[in-house]
Amino acid sequence: MMQPPSGFHYQPFYCEENAWWLCAEPLLDAEPGVDDRPDRRLVVFIANRFGHCPFAGQRAARPGGIIWWDYHCVVLDGLGRVWDLDTLLGLPLPASRWLAGSFPFEARLPPDLMPYFRLVPVAEFRRDFASDRSHMRGPDGRWLRPPPPWPPIGTGHNLPRYVDLSSDGPGELLDWTAMHRRLAARC
Repeated sequence: MMQPPSGFHYQPFYCEENAWWLCAEPLLDAEPGVDDRPDRRLVVFIANRFGHCPFAGQRAARPGGIIWWDYHCVVLDGLGRVWDLDTLLGLPLPASRWLAGSFPFEARLPPDLMPYFRLVPVAEFRRDFASDRSHMRGPDGRWLRPPPPWPPIGTGHNLPRYVDLSSDGPGELLDWTAMHRRLAARC
């Protein structure tokens, strides 16, 4: 498994926490003179109706294979670039290239496997997100995957509100077509 670029808070299998820390990174700021509006920065949760969404180009997958995440979380900066610390595709990457590389099989997916995207403004996510990491413990209380070295984020656990497609959770929920339209309008 390849490691992400150094200098980032990163723990495999904790994408929502990686994204929370990434939102505070100065690297997400555009170069001086470039029109990058902070209000356009979004945290994007990706899930589907099946409960396991296929992704290509991820570090945790076998080389050339796909991985089935129950959800995934990335950051979309104000310039339309995706920051995904779990991808092998590049960092940052124009959103259209990230979508094409992460879902090259999209045209063949049945409706229940199609990804949905919950877009949450960065400031709202940084303020409201909380995880006690209980979703990463098995029935016996053991960790399913080693936890990050930093303390849990926030108080309590509201991660399900971000990944549940049937709830009217934070932000805006878009299907594949609406996400493409949104990205085209941002450019």
